[in-house]
Amino acid sequence: MYLSIRLQLGYDHLVPEQDVWDFCCDHGYLGGAAYKSQCFKDVYFVDPVTSIMDNLKNRFQTFVYSADNKSQAHFLVQKGEAVTQFVQGNVCIVGVGGLMICDILKSLAQNNLLQAKRLILGPHRDPEKIVELIEKDALFKKYKLIKQKDVMENGRKREFFIFDAI
Repeated sequence: MYLSIRLQLGYDHLVPEQDVWDFCCDHGYLGGAAYKSQCFKDVYFVDPVTSIMDNLKNRFQTFVYSADNKSQAHFLVQKGEAVTQFVQGNVCIVGVGGLMICDILKSLAQNNLLQAKRLILGPHRDPEKIVELIEKDALFKKYKLIKQKDVMENGRKREFFIFDAI
């Protein structure tokens, strides 16, 4: 399974033995790699587009699924802001705008569902909104920026952020 530069960076920073939440998962490459590695607990794929998720489930069963895998895969066809489960372990949101990432994180935090050990965020625009939200909003006082990196991908500079719970 090929991972782009940003997805590989995200994968390389996942905390092992924890859940992986792949929000706005699109094709599910990051979550699929996590599942296939068998180094993580449950892997959650979250995306609101039914056709994308149906395609992901079909491909997953054919190419990634293993009956003896200790991880379990969960497919949530919904917006990230609508998740009603506790979100623990690793939260990965890569490839959508900073405002969308902020909306998802705010909703989870306001509903006391955001209990992740690590936030791995790779916006394709408006990166300053993420830092502003997490550093200034009281809902995120338990997270600290541990890594900020510029990544060149397809001739564009993208910012990448990793926050850990304190």
